[in-house]
Amino acid sequence: MDIAGVLVHVKPSAVDLVAECLGRLPGVEIHARTQDSRFVVTIEDDGHGGVSDTLSQVNTIQGVLSAAMVYQHAEDEQ
Repeated sequence: MDIAGVLVHVKPSAVDLVAECLGRLPGVEIHARTQDSRFVVTIEDDGHGGVSDTLSQVNTIQGVLSAAMVYQHAEDEQ
């Protein structure tokens, strides 16, 4: 399993739309929303889609200015 912490900066006018889109992505969970239009999210992957693929999808959401991975942890499945 892979887990990544991501900081997502969005246009202030698109905060609600981006939150809705993030909520529809598998493995993505919003943990915090700041007053300056940033989200703290995690991406969890069980080996089927890939954290990097999901991060790429986050970057293509209309209104997202940037999405930066700030933490990643990977565990070997046993």
